[in-house]
Amino acid sequence: MTTQHITLFQHQPLTLFYGGSLAHIHVAYRTYGTLNAQRDNAVLICHALTGDATPYCAPESGEKGWWQNFMGPGLALDTERYFFICSNVLGGCKGTTGPSSMALDGKPFGSRFPAISVQDIVEVQKGLLDALGITHLHAVIGGSFGGMQATQWAITYPHMMTHVLNLCSSLTLSPEAVGFDHVMRQAIIADPHFNNGDYYDTTPPHQGLAVARMLGMLTYRTPRQLNKAFGRAKKQEPRYFGDTFQVESYLSYQGQKFLERFDANSYLHLTRALDNFDPADGFDSLQTALSRIQAHYTLVAVASDQLFTLSDMHTSRDQLQASGVNLDYYELNSDFGHDAFLVEYDFFEPFLRKGLGQM
Repeated sequence: MTTQHITLFQHQPLTLFYGGSLAHIHVAYRTYGTLNAQRDNAVLICHALTGDATPYCAPESGEKGWWQNFMGPGLALDTERYFFICSNVLGGCKGTTGPSSMALDGKPFGSRFPAISVQDIVEVQKGLLDALGITHLHAVIGGSFGGMQATQWAITYPHMMTHVLNLCSSLTLSPEAVGFDHVMRQAIIADPHFNNGDYYDTTPPHQGLAVARMLGMLTYRTPRQLNKAFGRAKKQEPRYFGDTFQVESYLSYQGQKFLERFDANSYLHLTRALDNFDPADGFDSLQTALSRIQAHYTLVAVASDQLFTLSDMHTSRDQLQASGVNLDYYELNSDFGHDAFLVEYDFFEPFLRKGLGQM
């Protein structure tokens, strides 16, 4: 299945959560599997911060999606059982309207792109489902930033899904995690080529974006995993203030590789949407918001996660339970930390199957 494109909100602009509006929103999306005759097997996949609309690629294509080992015939995310929909988020840079997209005047939005929220991202996804004629979802599933989207779905449209699966995401981001995002954004903004976000006809702020990615990678992994992978091994030709240790070389490689697939402005807007997310926004209390959730809710935590810590996950679990949510909570151990939800299929498989009502 190739990436498909649709234009939404052509006749009525989307009113944004923080003010302003956007019209003619282009959305890039993919679908997998077949919608059954009862139209009750649709599953919406919400991707993480730097993901896209391609969680899976057919093996014969020779390509791999970001959730390649989790999806496919017979796997927990069974492409013969479910009809999956996944779209690139609003504010992204993989085909859905974002800062690098052309505004109505034919020039990239750049610094003119408005502030967006998780609520706005969900409204665009809802617009896509409406266009596809999907009125009910068997499940909404997401990891990390995608887990926040799944939670917002359950609050905004509580009767539209049967199951919600939130992998490795607390209900709000901790002050420490907000601090990491702030430092990453400042690396981009301080790049001499940033130009207030209007860099599309000149040199992009690649140095700042690469540094931001390097710091982000350290929050996704664990000290144990990095020690096992690199230890204190050094390169054969070290550079005193450059890549002396193998772990430095790895981070530099990840930073440079990231430049091939992501836009600095998208990174700024999406990390801020991540920081700002609070299910209580628009309600008189968090409990009022969470008590709207009607779906069976699965929350999975990774004990070694440095971004969404176990303490944060326990707080989220307790808040969901106190609000009367039908909750299943699980913890697992993994050397991969936050990235476990992308790579540890064997660990996540039973939780995914039960969360989807298979067990």
